[in-house]
Amino acid sequence: MKPLLREIWKSDRRSFLVILLWNIGVSILGGIGIVMLIPLLNMLQIGDNRLPAWFTALGYPLRVGLLLGTYVLLVTVKALLSRSLAIRQNHFLEETGLRIRGKLYQAVSGASWESLIARKDSELINLFTAQCGQVSYGIAEVIYLLASLVTAAIQLGIALMMSLPVTALVCATGVCMLAVFRPLRKKSREYGEEMIGISRAFHEELQNQLASVKEVRAYGVEQEHAALYEKISASFQTARMRYVRQSTVPGVVYAVAAALLIAGIYLVSTLGLRVETDRLVVLVYVFARLWPLFSSFQGQIQEINSTVPAYEKLKETLSELCPESKAAQTAADFSGWQEAAFDSVHFAYRDSEAETLQGMSFSLWRGEILALLGRNGAGKTTAVNLLLGFLLPKSGAIRVDGQALTAANIRAWRRQVGYVPQDPLILNASVRENLTRFHPGATEEEVICALKAAMAWSFVSHLPQGLDTPLGDRGIRLSGGERQRLVLARVLLGKPSLIVLDEATTALDYESETAFHQVIQRMHGQAAVVLIAHRLSTVRMADRALVVEGGVVAEQGTVGELANKKGGYLAGMVGVE
Repeated sequence: MKPLLREIWKSDRRSFLVILLWNIGVSILGGIGIVMLIPLLNMLQIGDNRLPAWFTALGYPLRVGLLLGTYVLLVTVKALLSRSLAIRQNHFLEETGLRIRGKLYQAVSGASWESLIARKDSELINLFTAQCGQVSYGIAEVIYLLASLVTAAIQLGIALMMSLPVTALVCATGVCMLAVFRPLRKKSREYGEEMIGISRAFHEELQNQLASVKEVRAYGVEQEHAALYEKISASFQTARMRYVRQSTVPGVVYAVAAALLIAGIYLVSTLGLRVETDRLVVLVYVFARLWPLFSSFQGQIQEINSTVPAYEKLKETLSELCPESKAAQTAADFSGWQEAAFDSVHFAYRDSEAETLQGMSFSLWRGEILALLGRNGAGKTTAVNLLLGFLLPKSGAIRVDGQALTAANIRAWRRQVGYVPQDPLILNASVRENLTRFHPGATEEEVICALKAAMAWSFVSHLPQGLDTPLGDRGIRLSGGERQRLVLARVLLGKPSLIVLDEATTALDYESETAFHQVIQRMHGQAAVVLIAHRLSTVRMADRALVVEGGVVAEQGTVGELANKKGGYLAGMVGVE
C-alpha cells in the first residue's frame, strides 16, 4: 500500500488532504447523529434521563420537534456533504488516473528509438489499458480505506464514551482478526503478479489473432486458434475465482464473529457491567456498524495489495524507457544542405556487445538517388535509422555540410527527411486525416497537390467521398500500390529534401511499381533519395549504389560499375535475375 500512498502524496497532496479533512467532517456529523439517539431514547423513558434542565422545562411537543428537527437537519447536511465528497473524490481519482496515463504517454512518445523497439506493442497497450486501470483502482481503494479509518475512529470515540471495557474488547478482537488473515493479504499480491502475466499473454495472443485472420482461414486452423484464445481467457477466470474463494473467507469469519461479539456485548453489558439501556442500544448500534469496517479493512487491503504489482510494473517501465537527450535545441537550419556524410560511424544497440556498424563511411549528395544494398542483417536499416535521426552514433559522426548531427540539432534535421516503409502506415481514418495528422497546417490545396505529385489523386478523386472517404483499418479499401502512393503523398506534403524508401516496392505489382518509379524519377535532382531494395528494377533507378557488409561499406560506385564487378553483390543479383 505504501507505494500507492506515496504516489497519491506526490501527485496532488493538497487535494488529498482536503478530501481527508472532508471525510473527517462527514464522519463527525455521522457520529453526532448517532449520539443524538440517546436523548431520543430518553424521551421514550429508556435509560437514565441526562437531558439538561432547560431542555426538560420545554413542552413535550417542542422537545420532540426540536430533537427530530435537529436530527433530520444533521442527516440532510451529512447527505449533501457526502454527495459533494463523492464528487470531489471521483474527480481526484480521475485526475490521478489521467496523470498516470499522461506520464506513461510522455515516456513512450519521448523515449529513444532503442527503448521503443525493445518493447512489444501489445506490452505497451497492456500497460495503457489493464495496468493503468489496476493502478487507478488501487489508488481509489487507498482513498476509501483511509475514509473508512476516519469513520471507524469517530465511531470508536463514541463507543469509548459508552463503555471503555467493551470497546477495548472489540478492538482487540478486530486487531487479532486482521493479524490472523495477514497471509491472505500476501497472497493477494501474488494474485496481482499472476494477473499481470495473464493480461500480457492475452494482449499478445489477441494482437496475433487479429493480425492473422486471413492466414488462419487460409490454413483452416480456426478451431485451433479459438482453442488458444479460450485457454488464455479461461486462465483469467481460473485465477480470479481462486482469488475470490480466498478473499471471501474473512467475510464469513467476520460475520460469525460479529454475531458472537454482539451477543457477548449484550451479556457482558447487562449481566456484568450493568450498562444503562440507552447506552446499550447505542453501543450495539455502533458496533453493528463498526464491526463491518474491520471486515472491509481486510478486503480493501487485499485489493490494494493485488494492484501494487501493476504499479511497480508501471514504474519499472517508466524507468526503462530512456528518453531522448534533452539537450537544448539549437536554431540549426539544414534547408539548404548539399552533402550528408557518414564519418567512421560506429554503432551498437543497447545491451549488445557486438557493433552493428563498424566504422561506416560514405557521402550522400542532394539531388542524387542512392541505392543501399546488402544481405539481411548487414546494417542497412541501422544506417538508415541513423541517417533519419532516430539514432545517434556511439562514435564517429554524421555530418551535414560539415556540421555533426547531435542531440541539439537532430530535430532540425528530421524536418528535412521523409520515410516510406515497406509496410505503409494507413490510419483508420479519411484520406485527408491520413495526411494532415502528420502535417496539421496543410491546406486542402496543398494536400491535393501532394496527392497529384505522388500519382495518387487519380484514385483518391474517384473514391465515394473523395478526401473524406474513410479508408478502414490499415487502409483495407486500397490496394498495395495505392497505399504506398498515399504514404508517399504524405511524405511529399512535408516538402522533404531527403527521402528514404525502405523496400517500398517489394510487394507491388508491375503497374504499381512502374507508377512508383515515375514519382521517384520526378524527384531526381530536387531531393536526395535513398533506396533500400532487393529488386533489380528498383536498383536501376539509382545514380550510385553502396553494398553494406558486416557494418561497413564493402562496395560503392555507379550501378553499371557494380553490376559488372566480378564477384560483387550487385553482379550476383544481375546473374540471378
